[in-house]
This record gives sequence, structure tokens and C-alpha cells, in this order.
Amino acid sequence: MKTKRTKIAVLSLADINNYGDMFFPYLFREELKKRLPDAEIRLYTNVACHSVLYDTQKYDRKLLGDYDAIILAGGETIHLWDEEQWSNLYPDAGDGNISDIAFDWLTLDKPFKAYFSVGVHPNMQGHKQEALCAMNRLNYLSVRGELSKKILEGAIISHSNEIRIVPDLGWIFNQYIDRWEQEGKGKTALPQTPYMIFEMFYEFDENTLQFAAGALARFQEATGVRVVLLPIVQTKSTQALSSWNDFYPLSRLQEYAEGAFLLMPDQLDIFDLGRLLKHAKFYLGDSMHGAVTCLAYGKPAGNVLTWTAPKLQDVHGMRMRADCFITHWGRLPKLLDALNAEAEDEKAARYAAKYADYMRYRLSVEIELLCRQLTGNDK
Repeated sequence: MKTKRTKIAVLSLADINNYGDMFFPYLFREELKKRLPDAEIRLYTNVACHSVLYDTQKYDRKLLGDYDAIILAGGETIHLWDEEQWSNLYPDAGDGNISDIAFDWLTLDKPFKAYFSVGVHPNMQGHKQEALCAMNRLNYLSVRGELSKKILEGAIISHSNEIRIVPDLGWIFNQYIDRWEQEGKGKTALPQTPYMIFEMFYEFDENTLQFAAGALARFQEATGVRVVLLPIVQTKSTQALSSWNDFYPLSRLQEYAEGAFLLMPDQLDIFDLGRLLKHAKFYLGDSMHGAVTCLAYGKPAGNVLTWTAPKLQDVHGMRMRADCFITHWGRLPKLLDALNAEAEDEKAARYAAKYADYMRYRLSVEIELLCRQLTGNDK
């Protein structure tokens, strides 16, 4: 007799086209397949999409009742900022809320329900209590940092489920980037000299852009390390000056520096993005997953953002490197020099590689636990 295949629905916001968000569903599906090779796994996003890595179906609560498990994996998705954050990215969303992909299905009775390595927005505490209370129906809940855990603990009046802390899924990006490179994927030529990656997408103030361009130009001149401006956020936003558009501020930096930097094209595929980050000396910018990709290779990385983003506090705080997340652009030159010096420190590199190995180990342990729980084998 044929045994019934386990049916798993993996939900995400991969249709936003942001580097990390694009990576999550593919990576998570692959990790599940390693442990549950006979499972039927389908991917769902708010808008059906096609990429070089996968196809997704449009989220519809009515389609999910027949699944054995539903898992929301990765991303800072636990919030209800539909109008404030997501309306710009989904101008033609139609009926329902974008946040339905995180909350709408929690009231289903049958499936095993899980959040895996999710981020929680700091304003979650002020949002609808019914959505927060619905999270008590989860069979498994893990967040990617202590601050996310504290936000949920402060927002949910009663939570019978255990809130676990696991590393961000980005800590295993390197394993897939290495495989793609071995397979010959990625067409963009890498710089022939040592280079660092810089990226920004929240700052459009001309004084800030001018200051950053000057600091980067002086760093490049003094060290010989090429500054590569890499657009990572590839959204479908209709606003040229959207906070989800990094090509605009990067092109302005290039103008202020009179073409001194290497500005990469917009809309590079994920294979090229991964290779460019892998071979960089270090990363500095707004993107959490630009930083985590380099950290996964044991390379230095820093972030600059003018608001105290919990996800960046978690990433750098958990590795005791709060100095690698700055909230004032005046500290940019000092951080550039510090990251460059760290990249040349062999002892620092050895310890960074060990830390990355440990984060990957913890992710593997937690994915194993999740798979045992959803198949009922966690005895």
C-alpha cells in the first residue's frame, strides 16, 4: 500500500523581490526536502510569481485546509503595517490584507501551524489583539532574535506555546551560493582587485549622500580597496524614491563621487548577488541579509541605519558586536576603517568562521526539531 505523502505549504513574501526574501522559500524548501524527501511542498506568496529558483502560487486561505502543515518561514513579517509598509509594494493587491499571509490561516483547525525564524516589527505591540491572540494556535514558534521574542512576550496576553530563538535563515545562504558557483551560475564578472560592498536604501537626503560619497572615496583612495555599489533591493515599488529602492541613492553616490566607484546594474539575479557578496572583503550598508551573507563566510559586515532596527540589533548583538551597527552617518569613516582592519586580522577571521559554523549548526538542529514535530515523531 502507498503511504500518504505529507503535504506542506510554505508561506513567504518572496514576491517582494528583495534579496533575502527571494532566498527564503527556496532555501527552506530545500532544507525540508533533505529531511522529508517524500513530502509534497508548495510555495505561496501574496502574488503568484516566477523566479529562476521557483514558482509560487497566490495565497488563498481556502487552498490550505487540506495541508498537513503550514509554515511561515523567515522575514520580518510579524506586523500589521499593511498601509504603512506594504501598500506601496502591492498597489494592485485587491481584496484582503497583505498581512493575511501571516495571520489569516492561523484559525484553520487541521494543519500543523508554524512560524520559523521570523522577525517581529517593534510596533507589533500596538496592533490588533485578535491577530496576536491567534498566534496562540501555533504548534511551533521561533523568532530570529531576543528582541523579537520580547516584543511578542509583551504583546501577547497569554501564550501557551514556547517561543524559541533560532538563527536567521541567512546563516546558510553561503551553502547554496557555493553550490551555484560550482555549477557555473552567475554571469557578472567579479572585480579583479580587493573590493568591499556598499548598499543603502533608506537615505535620500542630499547632505547624507554627499557625506557618504566623500567618506567612501577617501577610503578607496587610502586603502586601494574598490568600493562596489550593489543594488540588493529589487522591488516592484511604483515610487522612484521609495525606501524599497536602493538603485536611486546608489546612483546618486556615484554621481557625487564623479564615477569613482563601481556601480553594479539594477536587477541582478540572485546568483550574481550571492557571488559578489561572497568574494567581497567586507560588507557595509542598510541590508540585513547583505551583512549576514558575508558573516556566513566569516567575513566582517556592518550596518548603518538611522533608526534602531531590532533585526540589526539582534544580528550584531548576538555576536557581541554592537559596534558594527551605527545609527549616525558621521561614524561611517570609522566603521569603514574598522571593518577593513578586521578583514585583515587572521585571528578574527578564524573566530568569525567558528561562530558562523555554530549558527548553521543551531539552524540545522532547529529544522530537525520542526520536522519531527510536524510529522509527529518528536518523542
